[in-house]
Amino acid sequence: MNEDAIDYGIEAMPRLTRARASAFGLSLAFAAALLGFAAGVALAKDPSGRADDEVSAAAVPDPTQNVRRGQAEDQLDASEEPWSSVTDTARDVARQAGSALSEAARVVRRETGRARAAALRAREAIDEAIDQRGRSELTAPRGGRGVRRAQAETTFARGSTLLEARKYREARDRFAEAVQLNPDHDRARAMLAWSQYFLGDFRGAVGSFKAALARQPTWEGLANGLGWSRLRTGRYQLAADAFREALDRNPDYVDAWNGLGSALFERGDYEAALPPLERALDGYRRLTGPEPPEATTLRGKIAWSLYYSERYREALAMFIRASLSAPTSQPLQAGIGWCYLQLGQQADARAAFQRADRLGPNDEIVREGLRRASL
Repeated sequence: MNEDAIDYGIEAMPRLTRARASAFGLSLAFAAALLGFAAGVALAKDPSGRADDEVSAAAVPDPTQNVRRGQAEDQLDASEEPWSSVTDTARDVARQAGSALSEAARVVRRETGRARAAALRAREAIDEAIDQRGRSELTAPRGGRGVRRAQAETTFARGSTLLEARKYREARDRFAEAVQLNPDHDRARAMLAWSQYFLGDFRGAVGSFKAALARQPTWEGLANGLGWSRLRTGRYQLAADAFREALDRNPDYVDAWNGLGSALFERGDYEAALPPLERALDGYRRLTGPEPPEATTLRGKIAWSLYYSERYREALAMFIRASLSAPTSQPLQAGIGWCYLQLGQQADARAAFQRADRLGPNDEIVREGLRRASL
C-alpha cells in the first residue's frame, strides 16, 4: 500500500475518534502533572536523597532530640497522606489514559484498514470496468425459437463432455455457441465462465461470471467463481467481497472459505486470513476418501500466516505437518528454517535451510536464512 492510501486512511478517521484522542492526551498531561508535583514534594523532603545520613551526622547530642524528632515524624507522616493519595490518583489516571490510548490506536488501525480497503476496492473496480468496456453481449441468431433451444441443449451437452475431458478451449466454444443460440441458458453461461477460468482467461471469466450473476444472483457457485477469477487477476479486495457473497448464501461452502482466506493472505492480512483458512482446512479434512491436494496448500498458507503473526511454535508445527505431504517443497522447508531461527534453534534452522537449498538452489531468501543460522 502506498503512502497516499495511508494518509487517506488517517484523514478518514471519524471526528469522534479525533476528539477522544485529544481527550486522552489531556488525561496524560494531567497525570504527568500530578506525578511531577508528587515527585517535587518528595524531593523537597529529601533534596539530596540522603536525609537519614544527614540526621545521623548531628555533632552535638541533645536529650530532647528524640522527642522533637518523634513530633516531626508524626507531622511528616500526616503531611504524606494527601500526597500519597495524589500520587495514587495520578497513577490511576495514567493507567486509564494509557488504556484509552491503546484503544485509540486500535480504532485508528481499524479505520485506516477500512479506508485502505475502500480505496483498493475502488481502484480494482475501475480496472475491472476497463476490462469489460469492450465486451459485447452475445446475440441470438435468426431462426425458430424452439429449434434454437433444442440446438442449444445439444451444444451444451457437447460442451459439458469436453469440459469433463479437460478440453477447455473446445468446451468454451461450445458453451458460447449455446448461449448465443439461447441467451436464457444460464447453465451454459456458468460453464462458459468456468471454461474461461480453466483456460487462464481470468479477465474474460470475470465478465462472464458477472453476467451470469446478474441473471441468477442466488447461485453461490457463480459468486465463488467470480471470487477466484478476481483473485487470479490480483484484485484481492473485490475477490474477498465475492467470496463473502457466496458464503452469505451458503455458510458451509468450503471452496469459498478457501478463497476468502487466500484473498486475505495474498493481501498480507495474515491474522484475518487464519480463521477462513482453518475453516476451509477443517472442511477438506471432513471429506471422505484421500485428502485433496488443496489441504496441503492450505496448511502452507496457515503456517505462513502463523509465522507472520509471530506465533512461531504453532507455525513450525504446521510447516512440519504440511511437509509430510509435500517433502520436496522448498518453501515449506524454508518456513521450517525461519521458525527455528525465530525460536533460537540455530542448528535445526541451518539443517532446514540446507534441505531447502538442495531442493531449490540459488534462492536469496534461503541463502539469507543460512547466513543467519550460521552466525
